[in-house]
Amino acid sequence: MTTDFESHPPVVVGVDGSPHAALALDWAADEASRRGAPLLVLEAFSPDFPAVRSAGPGEPPTPQPSSALRTAAEAGCAAAAARAREAHADLDVTAMAVAGDPGTVLVEASTTAPLVVLGARGLGTIRGLLMGSVSAYVTPRSHCPVVVLREKASHSLDGLRVVVGLAGDVSSAAALRFGFEFAAAHDLGLTVVHTWDLDFDDTAAAVAVSVDWQQADEQERTVVAEVLAGYAGEFPTVDVRRDVVRGHPVAELVRQSENAALLVLGTRGRRGVKSLVLGSVTHGVLHGAHCPVAVVPTSEDPTAHRELHPPKRQFHLPVPPVREHL
Repeated sequence: MTTDFESHPPVVVGVDGSPHAALALDWAADEASRRGAPLLVLEAFSPDFPAVRSAGPGEPPTPQPSSALRTAAEAGCAAAAARAREAHADLDVTAMAVAGDPGTVLVEASTTAPLVVLGARGLGTIRGLLMGSVSAYVTPRSHCPVVVLREKASHSLDGLRVVVGLAGDVSSAAALRFGFEFAAAHDLGLTVVHTWDLDFDDTAAAVAVSVDWQQADEQERTVVAEVLAGYAGEFPTVDVRRDVVRGHPVAELVRQSENAALLVLGTRGRRGVKSLVLGSVTHGVLHGAHCPVAVVPTSEDPTAHRELHPPKRQFHLPVPPVREHL
């Protein structure tokens, strides 16, 4: 990072010459321009990996020296920066090609950036510039929110909403704030989606026990109401809707993403080896969403967000009848 970046942290976008990276570039340039922030176009390459390129259709690939990798990375990065400047003449854009593992480089950049933007997958024209997708590596390790694009974002946000997946624990606090701030900045409504179901250890028990589903639904709605308390006063211009659904979170969030400008999820991230693996919900949503997905890490500063303490769920489950064996 430069001295200017220390006083004006840039939005960071990772590129590799792939179509997904181009989508990420355009989205990042729009967001950086809206924020009045500089844009850092970052392309990482691995000089130790023997890159290859095809000499032509039907011809075998030939080795490419690492010096050519650097040259190609610098050229690709410069072209991406030029594209961003063409779309936003007033945008301060810096292009930077860095030797190193792409995921590691982007995680390092996230320590000072307000936002990192990535394509859902990437394989540039030269193998080795960005091998496969790094989004799965960067997302749980990032120190700042990461926005991942797998499909072209809508140019018009009319009628679209910001959707926030509410888990009901501390991982949701930072995601909620990010969602509210994004919605307010873009003059969009916000839909909070909370899915739930009872967890039975034995399927037979679910059949045998009579569950008061209305009571269960009311308790979940109480959880959502308590979590959202206070946000209406802080963000009075944001139209907020609550969608409490019994069902699987991935299916519901992917469905909601069809009419969303942005889908926001929270993750604890970076806390222990197990936390470095994306949760099944985040992983599923990233692979199925129809809009950009923002994954927001839980702040390590306990004063930076509200702690969420949902009430303990208690359901009236009568003892199942005992079958007599004669």
